[in-house]
Amino acid sequence: MPLLDEAAELLGVVDRAERARERRERAARIAYAQGVLDIAAGSAPAEYGDALSAGDVMDAERLAERHTEGVRGTVAERAAADRTWSSGHVIVDEAQELSRMAWRVLMRRCPSRSMTLVGDVAQTGAAEGTTSWGEVLAPYVGERWRLARLSVNYRTPAEIMAVAAGLADGDEAEAPRAVRETGEPPWRRRVAGSDLAAAVADAVAEEDAALGEGRIAVIAPGPRVAELGAAVAARLGEAAVAYGPEPDLTTRVVVLDVPRAKGLEFDAVLVAEPEVILAASPRGRGDLYVALTRATRRLGILHSGEAAPEIAAAVPVG
Repeated sequence: MPLLDEAAELLGVVDRAERARERRERAARIAYAQGVLDIAAGSAPAEYGDALSAGDVMDAERLAERHTEGVRGTVAERAAADRTWSSGHVIVDEAQELSRMAWRVLMRRCPSRSMTLVGDVAQTGAAEGTTSWGEVLAPYVGERWRLARLSVNYRTPAEIMAVAAGLADGDEAEAPRAVRETGEPPWRRRVAGSDLAAAVADAVAEEDAALGEGRIAVIAPGPRVAELGAAVAARLGEAAVAYGPEPDLTTRVVVLDVPRAKGLEFDAVLVAEPEVILAASPRGRGDLYVALTRATRRLGILHSGEAAPEIAAAVPVG
């Protein structure tokens, strides 16, 4: 879509067919209005004589215009239908994921350059995303921007942030300071590749028993989600587990990949095959950082290959 918007900006929009349709519709409205005026004039009682009729004070064109429907829809719907729409202020969430072309789309729609951008370059997952706010903003506003760091982390406990902090990646990435502790250190297990699904199902059952109230997530590489989800569902029952393209996030246990986990939080998280998540993308460090920081209480890690150095150094095998 950003590429199409750029092409429309450079080449213009050929709207001859749209203008021709509008002319036809307008001609039809005028013809209908003329028919209304003719009926009104022909049906006037003879005793009225030379009294004024509708046709004496209004022609068909003006009558048609008075009965044309105005623009309808919400502000969002009207803005979506008009690519020339501009706004006085724009708020962008997950701004670190935007490509350079997407930034051009946004800047065209906010001539004032008045924006609030919310994002974390340590969590950038898109290959075309950014690791530097200055780099993406300089072409549009130079140095006229201010960075406000959210340096306090209320969600992720200190025990888990000690593991994730080493993965914060990007020119301006800085892991926030956790303000609470749970007394529950993260744990790690290495299993044979052929035993991973069974090991994950066992670990979920253990977390389910230890957690009490709360929700559990298994975060895994995309190609392994279906396999691990089926194994966990076979262990705990289909009603207790959700996985697949659109998992029900209100279920007690969900199995999902990193993109679907972004922005969510769970009481306990099991990260499966972190080294695969790390190697799957040029932004694998950001993806693994996201996976590790979804937990608000407990974190477990299961892997079949060598653990990432950052994880191996922070979490002993247990």
